[in-house]
Amino acid sequence: MFDQLPGDAASAFRLSAIGTVLRMLELQPPTLPGEPPALAMLAAEYRAAAAELAGGAVPSADVWQSALQLWQGKALGLPLDRLAKAGLGAGHRQLLICLALIEEDPRLALLIEPDGGVPSLGGLVALWRGAAGDDAPGRVRDELLDLVDAGLIDVSNREAPRAAWQFRAPVAVVDAASGQSPRLAGIVYTPARSLPSPAGWIGDDIDPKALGQSLQALPGQLLIVRGPQQNGRKTLVKMAAAHAGLAVLAGDASLVADIGRWRLAASVALLSGAVILIDAAPAPGETLVLPRHSLWTGPLAVTLCSVGSVQSEAALPRRDITITMPDAKARCRHWQAAGIVDPGSTVAAMAVSSGHIHRAAAMSGGNVKALPAAIAAQRDARLDALATRIDQSRPPEPLFLDRDSEAEFKALLLRCRHREALAERARGRGVRALFSGPSGTGKTLAARQLAHQLGKDIFRIDLAATVNKYIGETEKALERALSAAEALDVVLLLDEGDALMARRTDVSNANDRYANLETNFLLQRIENFEGIILVTSNDADRIDSAFSRRMDTILAFHAPDELRRLDILEQLLGDHRASPALLHDIACRCALNGGQLRNIALHSRLLALESGQPPGDEQLRGAVIREYRKIDSHCPLKPALAAVG
Repeated sequence: MFDQLPGDAASAFRLSAIGTVLRMLELQPPTLPGEPPALAMLAAEYRAAAAELAGGAVPSADVWQSALQLWQGKALGLPLDRLAKAGLGAGHRQLLICLALIEEDPRLALLIEPDGGVPSLGGLVALWRGAAGDDAPGRVRDELLDLVDAGLIDVSNREAPRAAWQFRAPVAVVDAASGQSPRLAGIVYTPARSLPSPAGWIGDDIDPKALGQSLQALPGQLLIVRGPQQNGRKTLVKMAAAHAGLAVLAGDASLVADIGRWRLAASVALLSGAVILIDAAPAPGETLVLPRHSLWTGPLAVTLCSVGSVQSEAALPRRDITITMPDAKARCRHWQAAGIVDPGSTVAAMAVSSGHIHRAAAMSGGNVKALPAAIAAQRDARLDALATRIDQSRPPEPLFLDRDSEAEFKALLLRCRHREALAERARGRGVRALFSGPSGTGKTLAARQLAHQLGKDIFRIDLAATVNKYIGETEKALERALSAAEALDVVLLLDEGDALMARRTDVSNANDRYANLETNFLLQRIENFEGIILVTSNDADRIDSAFSRRMDTILAFHAPDELRRLDILEQLLGDHRASPALLHDIACRCALNGGQLRNIALHSRLLALESGQPPGDEQLRGAVIREYRKIDSHCPLKPALAAVG
């Protein structure tokens, strides 16, 4: 019997459904005269379907079940078989199929609740208590509660007395049991046939085929994949699942926070033969706890960044894998795999993640000139929420440094350009620099110049959005910003960094303890940072000495001397009519910093707009006097002859 049917999940569910209805009809008391003929019509339809498949008379439920077991022995790996191997008995499976059928054919509820309504615990117990040849209402009740605990069925009215509890099979469970693609809120299901092939993996240190073989040999395991976001962590899991012939159910960490959603997802994974993939981002010191499931034991995969930990209540054997950012050779292979043979030297030098490479290639449509803009467009809300992009559409102003500082700046620029070549001998590919000096001496301008000469975007971390009074939130915000910056290879500017890098203090209260914890986290994270981070400070003495030791470059900015003030003023003025005598007088008498000189040049040009000519002595002198008035100080310039007398 049933040899004409294909050995797939849909056929298995159909045969199980008809067998379950035959059993229900045998258990159902005879209808009384005068009752509506709905049950008779329902019984006639299912008996006719059974007779057609049996090729003769309507078999009994026992005969049907025996033939079904023989047929299922030839079709392996079916959803209902997975339930049996997980420990669900025949009674459990019949009850589940019974409730799943009602979702497909609501008329079947009349076999349980003749007066109409959703099947209740009392009605199901009354119907199925003698299904095993004995009278065991307690067994049926316990089987229903087991299905509830596993997330295979729902209770819609838990506040009611237990006998009146109403049960329904979630649509996702019905779909998975019948071989269809299940749909769950906030979770993406991908069948094995639609997953990426492991042959497309780029990376010599990890083999997704070997990982897939491991999942086949030991399904009940926890796979933890660490690394930067958008860098192939989820792709690796999907390729391994494809090699193992497993589907993937992908969601975020909120899945484990809701025990009801977790049970449902695990049950669907069991039915569909899937890996549950959780993309999580726990904060430093935070642990993601994976609840135990009564039936499903994996495989389970979690993707993380460099911080946080994972704990399984089921104590699953775990395997840890770390995916690092691709080096220059690997990026070249990714660009070629994405259809870009030669991305250009500037783009090729961008140490971006593998995911950003493939997305940028798709966005650019193969246009190499559009690649930089496509890479810049990959930034996500994590970075925009915590940092502000500094406009680099126009080249920044010239940077005026003394000889020693200029040499140090050039060394920093060289270090940034060749950081990948030095990665093996240095502390990874990250570059950390501290710009210290009084306000207005060019620290931010130097950061912009560095990013401009490297051809990279620059983002300034917004301390107001980052620092949080709640414990652990500051670390979370910093981790999100640093991780996003790493994946995009942008320059990160931590302005006024002494607010976060202050010296650790003796612990006298809880505030001191948590402030020190923040400092300790930032110390470790900056040391492990794989990008370019620039820290500015007006008072380097306030910064903890441990940060200074971790900096690759410390560049001290000083107020300009007379000669440098003259150079800065002339450069900022551009085309002007000011006399050399006044320029020299300002440079010698006015001990102003670069920011103040920029304000003077800008205001003098504003005053000259009315005349339609470049700024002259009158406008320049007026701008200097205004700048001193702003700082509430006496202007040291000699008064103009026209103003004497």
